[in-house]
Amino acid sequence: MIEVRRRAVGIALVTVLFASLAAPPAVGAKLAGDKVRLGVIMPQAGLFVDWGQHGLIGAEIARDEINAAGGIGGLPIELVVGDDRGDPKESVTLTRRLAQTDRVLMIHGSISSSSAGVMFPLSASLKVPIVSPTAAAPGLTDKFRPWAYTMNPGAAKALGTGLAALRKHHPGVKKATILYNQADAISKAEATVVMPATFQQAAVEVLDSITFQTGDLDFSAQVTRALAKQPDMLFLGSGSREAALIAKEARRQGYKGPLQGGVATATPDLVTLGGDAVEGWYTTTYAWNERPIPRMQTFVKKFLERSGGKRPNSSGPAMYDQLFIAKTCVEATGVTNKPDDLESDRDKLAKCWAALKGYDGAIGSVTMNELGVNVGQIWALTVKKGVFTLAE
Repeated sequence: MIEVRRRAVGIALVTVLFASLAAPPAVGAKLAGDKVRLGVIMPQAGLFVDWGQHGLIGAEIARDEINAAGGIGGLPIELVVGDDRGDPKESVTLTRRLAQTDRVLMIHGSISSSSAGVMFPLSASLKVPIVSPTAAAPGLTDKFRPWAYTMNPGAAKALGTGLAALRKHHPGVKKATILYNQADAISKAEATVVMPATFQQAAVEVLDSITFQTGDLDFSAQVTRALAKQPDMLFLGSGSREAALIAKEARRQGYKGPLQGGVATATPDLVTLGGDAVEGWYTTTYAWNERPIPRMQTFVKKFLERSGGKRPNSSGPAMYDQLFIAKTCVEATGVTNKPDDLESDRDKLAKCWAALKGYDGAIGSVTMNELGVNVGQIWALTVKKGVFTLAE
């Protein structure tokens, strides 16, 4: 499936919109041209491949639903897709290409805070709205208003909620050890900025902070060091692969206490990779795929059909909501879709996202604060019998 997507990406990225040769509006269309072009940057390989694949599926489901219902302003959506492979350097290249060559109205993506950290400055310099479904490191959007946005309410809010849920079920927790991927921006921010303050507020002593790198496979030394001081809990700031391997090694070495993972561990792949070792794992999500409302459950059903039975992590429904919000903004703000109006159209979309309040999406109510961060609900989750369930 990945190879098929890569070939499609290659074709999409060499397609150039010739501004001077705009097509006439479709019959009944309220916008100029013959399609509405939206950029998508999603990794289809690398550290966050599962998040990227889920996000792209979510975008494709939204595109198909919107087009089946008449499109945006009477025109079909075209997704111009780029695979950054989780590499921030590639994220920069694709952002410039989508904004300047493909001339999309806005960009959805990428996944990691590392990529967002280099894409968001470009959003301001190129004056193109960029919305990440998942980036969660503190301060990513602050300096780039009104162009940069994230659907993730942020690591600080999420990890505090997760720790509170863990301690409710494990009230004796007083000492913790942190292990984290120092090469990943969100994991590093969680471990060095967010969790120390969160633990201090909760009167939990941090015994040690231990690092590893993307691609590491043997965590025996880190786990031995982590357990040497007999912590009551372990916090893991990493993607699902490393988190699962560390959990397995900790259980192998006899650790029986609770584990809390950062925001990147709230994915079904953690359970697939970790098995029994991640039973009782604590994490959080802002896009709970078990949310008992028709819109989320209809989305999940369609997602399962396209993913080969894999349940979505938060990037799937967040991207799904993002495209519907984009549709609302295009139709409500007077976007023309004329090549000569691209700059003003992007400005209208940016202002629409800045003013977004109470959008009722699959993930819940979406409201952007003054910094461009969604202030939506956070759910604390735990793994129970191989399934992420509410921790309450």
